[in-house]
Amino acid sequence: MEIGINEAIQHFFSTTSFNMVYSEALANALDAGANAISIDISIESYSKPETLEIRIRDNGEGFTDKNFAKFSELLKKSDKSHKGLGRLVYLKYFKKVDIESVFETNLKRTFSFHEHFKSNSQNEILSSETESYSLLTFKDFSNIKLLSYDNIKASNVKEYLLDQFLPSFFLLKKTGKDFRVVIRTSVVESNKEKGFYSDCQEITTADLPLLNEKKIDDANIDIFKPSLDLFYAIDDSYQGKITTAICIDGRAMEIPLLKSAKIPEKISGVFLLSSSFFDSKSDDSRQSFNFRHDELKVIEKIFSESISEILNERFPEIKTRNAEISHKLTERYPHLDGYFEKKAICLLDENKILEEAQNKFFKEQKAILDATELNDDLYDKSLCHATRVLTEYILYRNKIIDKLRNITDEEKEAKIHNLIAPMQNTFSAKSFINDLYSNNAWLLDDKYMSYHSILSDENIEKLISSISEDPELRSNDLKPDIALVFSNDIETTKHPVDVVVVELKKKGLGYLDNTRVLDQLEQRARRLLGLYPNKIQRMWFFGIVEFDKELKIKMREGWTQIYSEDEAYYKSVSIQPVDKDMNPIGDKTYPVSLTLMSFDALWKDAKTRNETFLRILRESIKKYVSETASQHRLSE
Repeated sequence: MEIGINEAIQHFFSTTSFNMVYSEALANALDAGANAISIDISIESYSKPETLEIRIRDNGEGFTDKNFAKFSELLKKSDKSHKGLGRLVYLKYFKKVDIESVFETNLKRTFSFHEHFKSNSQNEILSSETESYSLLTFKDFSNIKLLSYDNIKASNVKEYLLDQFLPSFFLLKKTGKDFRVVIRTSVVESNKEKGFYSDCQEITTADLPLLNEKKIDDANIDIFKPSLDLFYAIDDSYQGKITTAICIDGRAMEIPLLKSAKIPEKISGVFLLSSSFFDSKSDDSRQSFNFRHDELKVIEKIFSESISEILNERFPEIKTRNAEISHKLTERYPHLDGYFEKKAICLLDENKILEEAQNKFFKEQKAILDATELNDDLYDKSLCHATRVLTEYILYRNKIIDKLRNITDEEKEAKIHNLIAPMQNTFSAKSFINDLYSNNAWLLDDKYMSYHSILSDENIEKLISSISEDPELRSNDLKPDIALVFSNDIETTKHPVDVVVVELKKKGLGYLDNTRVLDQLEQRARRLLGLYPNKIQRMWFFGIVEFDKELKIKMREGWTQIYSEDEAYYKSVSIQPVDKDMNPIGDKTYPVSLTLMSFDALWKDAKTRNETFLRILRESIKKYVSETASQHRLSE
């Protein structure tokens, strides 16, 4: 050979598997017309890999002058399905391969294939005619250890060769040719603990599944002319798994369509996709495909849909289950409707489908944000995307409502408090987006999302100082559970501001504790009006309590029941402003709105508003997805 063997091995076979020794020898044997092949693997013990030796014999036509010349010339291809490189893998694992071959009835050739091979052989004429054969003896294992002893177990070698050469075996069976591959592992010292012992396995015509054949008709099939055929078998006898592979040059190269799929129990089989388009579409070491990215995507799509169609017809429960999963995901994550992959070979994997949908969602979001200008199509997408983002936020709000609904009598007031606005936190309109998922003032009313600032569990003096340059007034007697100031800065605005103060009482308190909240609300109002006369436009005070029979009776005495899913009452009162020493300021009183509502009214009313928003958003997204799908079908 003119090319250095070691250099060629490193270049073409930098990454290989030991099993390629078997597959290369078997491929050459089948090319030589062999139908009886034996693979004998011998080793002294599990701990002595250096004693490994392999003998592979076949009854093919042998190393004729023509075949020997092909063997001797590296990179010379007999046709486009051969690489002219495979034999190099022998020397990746063994220092020498002794070859003996009888051909043309009475000619015998012997030679050794090694690093310094020079295309020489010893030839002799036999005295009598004999059947042709080739015997390859692999000696001097060159690695310090075997990466996996499974590679020399007869049962594992059988499984590997069945997977690799099913297309060739199937073609032999289809044309009525019998074949037999015998695989023997001989171990001098067995190791039962590691499952390492002598064994013998066979591959015959009987080991092959009965493959069905299906012509694939697809709009994308034009690139695969003249034909695209699917060979498949589904039963419980083929190794208890599903194999998906592409037939390339007589071998099956697995395409991992089922890598993360959920395969129903008791479903096994094999699917082989064949086309003359695939000829010579593997790399030189036959370890990966040589398809372009767009070609591979089309192949995967056609292959997946064809397998899915067959399995859904054979196992209706798959189709039913997938439909249930798709519906469940769409209902739970409506903002991702249209991104969910609804076709799968086997059972849909919820986590994988959700992850892929989220990635598509973020990818589209990035495309919209990165666009320098919006064309009509991108404009429509941006509107839908904004709807999806809002839907995602509404879904988050549902979680908060559910938590609020499930609060028990035994739980502390702080838990209720933290659901609406976390204690000891101050929220500002300047950080609206950052606070969006921690401030839940919308539970009271959605209009309270448009705040200037929110203070949680702070005294009223600090509330005032948060929107003013005035020194903090020092009084410790006033402490609302949640205080909200919104609409504008009280110092700089030309218009008076609106103020909301909320008082919480935990569930399970008695009548006296619950009615005390009314006194507290009015007390807050007097002090605020005194602190900022003519600076406050409206004052809304909320008391959230648990209603008992006596409290409901009290609400009939001058209170108005307002529209709600539970108990909620309104009353307007006139409030006298006072100073810090509780002295009246002036003679004028101011109207203040008081609302007393139950915990159930709080979460039920919020839920009603939320579900209304969600219903509108769902329908908007569904309409967009449906219209987009229709346009896509028309364009195909």
